[in-house]
Amino acid sequence: MNDTNRISRARFSRVLLCSLAFSWLAACGGEGSSASPDQESIGLRGAMQFKLVPEAPLVQGENDLRLTLRDAETGAVVEGALIEVTAIMPAMGHEATFAPAIEEAGDGAYAVRGLALSMPGRWDVHVRVEHQGTIDEVHFYYDVP
Repeated sequence: MNDTNRISRARFSRVLLCSLAFSWLAACGGEGSSASPDQESIGLRGAMQFKLVPEAPLVQGENDLRLTLRDAETGAVVEGALIEVTAIMPAMGHEATFAPAIEEAGDGAYAVRGLALSMPGRWDVHVRVEHQGTIDEVHFYYDVP
């Protein structure tokens, strides 16, 4: 084996090792990390504060969650809102099989019953709210084991 081949193999080995290390680091953090079960965020339009909490660890199948809504500016609870919750699995490109039932529970809280997550993996749960002419929405990401 000549010097050029040895240098090329050594360079290839270093590049491969670095690529594997970066892939491992990317898998350990950031967007690809496990999503927290309790999630809270200001909506995309900045009008509402959303908090979505699973009632039990998420499973493949039907899941129940509790949604709490507050006015982002005043902190006042949001009652009487029209709410739509959908879930999509970005990796597979398909949505949850049917919409969950949503019941107002009082004090800005809403029960989300029967959110069907049909397979393990990362799910994008999209919450859209309309209240007194204001529309806001948020995306939460959950990992189903």
